[in-house]
Amino acid sequence: MQTQDGAWPLEVQSETSVCPRLTRLLAGAPKEKAPSLPNVNETGAVYSCPITTDSDDCTRMDLVSSTTPLEMVEGMWLGVTVATQRDEEAGRVLACGHRYAKIIPGGTDEQQRMIGKCFVRGNDLTFDPSDDWQNHNYEVCDPNQPMEKEGMCNMGISGGITHTDVYLGATGSYLWQGNVHVTWRNPDPTMSWDTQEKNIGQMSNLRHSYIGYSVLQEKKVLDQEKSTVVSGAPREEARGAVLLGRKGERALEVVQLIPGEQVGSYFGSSLAVTDLNNDDWNDLIVGAPFYFDRMKEHGGAVYVYMNENASFQKKASVVLTGPAASGFGFALAAIGDINQDGFQDFAVGAPFHETGQVYIWTGSKQGISEKPSQVIEGKSIGTAGFSTFGYSISGGVDMDENSYPDLVVGSLDDRIALLRSRPVIHLTKEITVEPKIVDPNQCGDQACITATVCMSFTLSNGNKNFKKTINVKYTIEADMDTRKSARVVFQDNKDAFHDTLPLTAAKKECQSVKLSIVTPLRDKLEPVVFSLNVSINEQKPKSRRALQNLDAYPIFSQEQKLTQRTEIHFLKECGADNTCSSNLQLSAQYVDDREKAYPRQGRFQVFHYSSDIKLIWLKVEVTNVASGGKLAEDAHQAELNMTVPEALKYSGVREAQDRPVECELKETLICELGNPLKGNDKLTLTLKFETSGIDLYTREIVSQLLLSTVSEQTDLVPVPAALLIENTIRPSFSVVKPVVQTQFSGEVRGESAMVNSSNVGSLVDFTFNVNMGGQPLGDLASLVVEFEWPAEVANGKWLLYLTKVTVTTNSETECTPPGDIINPLNLTLIETPRKRSRRQVVVDDEDERPLVIEPQAAITLHSPKKESVLLDCSKATSRCWTFSCPLLNMTTTAQIHVRSRLWNSTMIEDYKNALRVEVRGHAFLKLITDTPTIKMDTQSAEFRVQIDPLEAVDPQYELPLWIIISAAVAGIVLLGIIIIIMWKCGFFQRASRREMAIGLGFFSRAAYYRVMPKHRGLRVCQADRHQLNLGFQPEEAHRKHWITSWSE
Repeated sequence: MQTQDGAWPLEVQSETSVCPRLTRLLAGAPKEKAPSLPNVNETGAVYSCPITTDSDDCTRMDLVSSTTPLEMVEGMWLGVTVATQRDEEAGRVLACGHRYAKIIPGGTDEQQRMIGKCFVRGNDLTFDPSDDWQNHNYEVCDPNQPMEKEGMCNMGISGGITHTDVYLGATGSYLWQGNVHVTWRNPDPTMSWDTQEKNIGQMSNLRHSYIGYSVLQEKKVLDQEKSTVVSGAPREEARGAVLLGRKGERALEVVQLIPGEQVGSYFGSSLAVTDLNNDDWNDLIVGAPFYFDRMKEHGGAVYVYMNENASFQKKASVVLTGPAASGFGFALAAIGDINQDGFQDFAVGAPFHETGQVYIWTGSKQGISEKPSQVIEGKSIGTAGFSTFGYSISGGVDMDENSYPDLVVGSLDDRIALLRSRPVIHLTKEITVEPKIVDPNQCGDQACITATVCMSFTLSNGNKNFKKTINVKYTIEADMDTRKSARVVFQDNKDAFHDTLPLTAAKKECQSVKLSIVTPLRDKLEPVVFSLNVSINEQKPKSRRALQNLDAYPIFSQEQKLTQRTEIHFLKECGADNTCSSNLQLSAQYVDDREKAYPRQGRFQVFHYSSDIKLIWLKVEVTNVASGGKLAEDAHQAELNMTVPEALKYSGVREAQDRPVECELKETLICELGNPLKGNDKLTLTLKFETSGIDLYTREIVSQLLLSTVSEQTDLVPVPAALLIENTIRPSFSVVKPVVQTQFSGEVRGESAMVNSSNVGSLVDFTFNVNMGGQPLGDLASLVVEFEWPAEVANGKWLLYLTKVTVTTNSETECTPPGDIINPLNLTLIETPRKRSRRQVVVDDEDERPLVIEPQAAITLHSPKKESVLLDCSKATSRCWTFSCPLLNMTTTAQIHVRSRLWNSTMIEDYKNALRVEVRGHAFLKLITDTPTIKMDTQSAEFRVQIDPLEAVDPQYELPLWIIISAAVAGIVLLGIIIIIMWKCGFFQRASRREMAIGLGFFSRAAYYRVMPKHRGLRVCQADRHQLNLGFQPEEAHRKHWITSWSE
């Protein structure tokens, strides 16, 4: 239905009149053009629309036909509120325009006071001057009052009319605090002139709350008999609120205030009350169309407050939300019991979602569900379509007299829509198949199975005079659970049968169909399942001007199940009763790869897990043996169903007896044990699982194993297989360089002479590595490294002086154990170690140039024999300091760097004659945890320092000068004595040359020698042969061994 151009159907109402009975729709159009009034362009209007298929047969009510100089009707928004007396047979109509203004003359200071105005008209929508309701001037605000009072009250922005009251919202009162006015009129027609006016009045600290933006008046809210006024205040404390009040002696008294939750959500801008759970108390529904949740992309919310014996909690029982930016909750309406299930329903408008939507929620004994029962989209209504469908909603009135209330929806699109409710039917259906047990040998090729379908229906409203015939389509599917081809078929070898069954109200109709068995029949164990599916054979509506009767277009109730199943069985060889009674029993235990069971502790087996164990096995024994008076007949379709914990991953199955067992992992692990598993039979299988899901957080593993069979056995219960996990972690702990070599030399210094760490002695560093092997401890445990550090020698002198300990995990931190452990003398630390030559000694820390001791000729003195010295705390040759460094924030790796200095003075004083000094210390990796299932063996690492004295030549011994002089004089005297003795003995007398030659045998020749010059300090002689004329033959001279050849 469409209004004239420019109309704005903001408010819609359905209205019923009598004599003759007539139903009409009332639509407010606040932006409608004015009728022929001088100097007035736009007033708004109210339209009355008959229930027809014509879209342009609405007529305008005559409400503003004249005006006075002291009033302003331009832009008054007439039709912003439209209401009817629904509790009256021929109820009156209320229409308001909240922007109606009174002009207060004052010369140049003329003022316009926007106080609003309402009109009451009779059931025929005309003015009756004799009716006190219509004669009353519904201008409850005094325009002569200032704005701080009610001089700008905007009365009529919301309102309603009951059997005795006209209640109106006035948001502008008291500086936009707002107000609600209730005008009571005596219900006695002879006393209808008797009226009382009450309002909330001015309240403290509630400015700009917009009380009266929405308003309702209903019974069974705070009292079963008395009416309660419910008003929304969407700007109260910026979050909005709903006020519940009752009539006092002189005013409306606010009894309860329900606050909103989100700032700016406009909580309370729309309201509805209705009994949703049929407890005879009206529940409260509140809209907050500007609510939003950015993360969930929700826009708009509706809060449902269930009435708890005349009181409401401040927290909603149910919160419904709509799509983002949809304005969900912009309009609310109690729409009656549209499906006639005995519970009231309500509708929610979301005008800004796509083309607009209306959501229907139906009440129930359990209350309201989170999902709507139906969603109606604006684009699906009519041919022209909507863009803001759901801007206003009204319902609860049966417009087409089919005993189902209908729904009217408005928009900003100059059109409204009447949505009529279709009849709801409850279908009773049944499918039976005979015989229940079929003997295939008795059937042969004949159709020996009969399927019968019976149906009837009733209307949800209990109408027994329903005359329409309902055509129900149905489908029978045979053997639908069979994985392969069907074992029974209908005519033409089909496994489905389709037909239509015509039904009339309260009359049962049946129809039968025959089936035959498919031969050869191999599977006689599984039952044959039949399924019946039903639906209504809907007819297409015919195009006609008059409204069509919706009895021809019923729908099933929402609770209606459209599918029904039944089954039959084949005769089996399990006794005369065709029932196999099995006695399946199950036992299971976890074993290792050698099938050795893990130890048991109560109901748990204990599994000592480590990352080296990759597989675990579950050994399962299934028996079907008679015991305790129970039969052990064949167990057909025997299956093992096992829940697989997340910590385990199924890997395969191993059968103990050469009988194949198939297992399939779906939501659970299903193993087919046999079809059938024979009586007095036993089956053993071992299931293999990977342990990749076990970690330090895994405390226990529990699986449930359940046997199943289609044979008769009622005592099958789950059997647990439980493992208690004890995690043994094996991190690696090592020293990067376990042996460090260094030297000592120099001079002795006391503690007081130490200024920085380099004064102590040479640098000694150790680095310890910890690796978890990819298995972080998380918050379950932590590791700590404990040191036995050789800090002193046995006599208490310093040995290895600790200067700094750093721990590197995800970040680098310093380890500072309690007490004076690290750098107890507070020396200045020299971070960068200096490189030293093996043969150099630093003798002065301020002078970095090494003193090299050069070897010199000296008299070597004998030193005592040198031996190696071992300094070890375990042998009481040194004293160890024990301290710990926790590995905080460690994930998989950590490094501990220990820096120290060898106390050089101790070495010089006590071990200068040692061949080598070896110092030993120990470090231990320990586990700290409160979790008893996590364990670790303490790991140790030994570190050693080998210390050598710096090698040097002993200093030479210098003799005194007097000894040297005395020795020289003594030598000279001794030489003189020797010469005298030799002279006395004739040692210095020499023979002539001839005598010498004759003595040497040179009588046959004569030779002489010439003295040659010296060569390199040696006298060299050369023989020259001279022939002497002695009468002899000359001979060649013989060279002597001491003569050197020489040539110049």
